[in-house]
Amino acid sequence: MALSSVPWSDDEPRGRSFSTPPRERPILTREQRSSLCCDERRIAARVMDFLNSEAASAAMLARRGSDLSTCRFAGEQPRFTHTALAVREHGEWWVHHLLNTHGGPLGHLYRQPLIDFFRDDPMEYAVSVLVPSTALQRKIVRVLGSPLREGLYNPSYSRVAYPYSTRYQNSNQWIAEIVVAAQAEVSSRVDAQCELRSRGLRPDVLLDIGPVRQLASYWLTRNTRLDDHPARNRLGGRFEFLLEPSLRHYLCDSDAVRAMGELSLGSTPSQDSTCAPSA
Repeated sequence: MALSSVPWSDDEPRGRSFSTPPRERPILTREQRSSLCCDERRIAARVMDFLNSEAASAAMLARRGSDLSTCRFAGEQPRFTHTALAVREHGEWWVHHLLNTHGGPLGHLYRQPLIDFFRDDPMEYAVSVLVPSTALQRKIVRVLGSPLREGLYNPSYSRVAYPYSTRYQNSNQWIAEIVVAAQAEVSSRVDAQCELRSRGLRPDVLLDIGPVRQLASYWLTRNTRLDDHPARNRLGGRFEFLLEPSLRHYLCDSDAVRAMGELSLGSTPSQDSTCAPSA
């Protein structure tokens, strides 16, 4: 089921978040809420300017939702954790993405105004933007307007969903499957995952997750499931799943990407019209 965002009130005492359970949100003063609203408007305006300048109809956004610096990954250390697709609709930019709802076992599809992309307890107001080729942008818009938008969605959520299993899904996995549906003829998640594998998708790899941490994730969280991963990977404490780096490298390898940039508050936008070398 696709959901639209609910307008936030500046008087909401516990802040604004679609994914954090209400009781876990910090209580904010009126001054803190006003400051957050200002920051949200500023970063959304910067992203909108970039999109209007570089994208015709679609782009991939990625935000810093959590700090992964203490986790050990094979290859590139991920900085951005949650991706979405920004689509121009009747002159306005809207964000399509899958969100884990209140830290529970389910995810829901959302279509939100651009500013709401930053109203979900981000670690910081920073965003990575990747603009695909014009042809792929048009195809992404077409897929998001078709039954495949929901057809490639699974409400059973896991933060570390295995990219080649349909048992669960995480936010970045849905984005990858939408993108490959725009690149190839697919009619199901199985088709999409086969195409992603054949086109060279390289998942991010989290290392050193031993038995104790695996059990803790099962008993202490409702949005982390590991039983979709191959047994050999679980025994080795190695978990493959999708974060921003794997999607960025995949698009750079499979498409003539038009532009990339990183935007944050208080910094000069960094922009690169070419893809970074694959790790």
